[in-house]
Amino acid sequence: MEPDDIKNTWAQYDQSLTSKLRIDEESLRIVNLDRTKDQMEYPYISEMVELIGGALVAAAVVVMSIRLKEEPIYLLLGLIGVLVGLLYIKFAVKKIILLKQVNYYDTPVVKLQAELARIKKRILKFRKTELLLFPLYLLPLAALTSKTFYNLDVFSNLTQFAGKFAVALGVAYLIVLLIHKHLYDKRIKDVEKIIARLKEFEKDS
Repeated sequence: MEPDDIKNTWAQYDQSLTSKLRIDEESLRIVNLDRTKDQMEYPYISEMVELIGGALVAAAVVVMSIRLKEEPIYLLLGLIGVLVGLLYIKFAVKKIILLKQVNYYDTPVVKLQAELARIKKRILKFRKTELLLFPLYLLPLAALTSKTFYNLDVFSNLTQFAGKFAVALGVAYLIVLLIHKHLYDKRIKDVEKIIARLKEFEKDS
């Protein structure tokens, strides 16, 4: 074989190998981005459940408030519950939009990392507000439910109700925090690790 033929053969082989490496790199990138997208589906589903559940609870509070319209204190509690419920629904819609607007495949990794950091910051802000409002959400619901279904006037026995409400609020907070930990914090940390590995891989390649 002539030297020129050998050089051409090696050039073709090198080009083929480079092309194959590029394909493998792109495949690896897509696999990792698929994993990233899958991880972020869990918070999205959680927010959809919260949106539907919030709408149902708000509707139930409206119905109970109307049934107890002759008692102004319960009507006021119902109004507070509905307003807080509507805020929860608004926050859920905003979080759903945030989670679904990410373009995982056509966004450079550095920009994707920044976008996910921005989303995480916004979601944490919504979560803090929701946790602060939670007593104003649970109190009307508990009082209206007690009066509507058990004919129990919580205002005639405030001491007993306050103790039970404090326990219920503590348990509810614990459940909410556990859900956030497993559906948000863990998933977002996993996504951040995947993006960080992709970023390092692109640096090396």
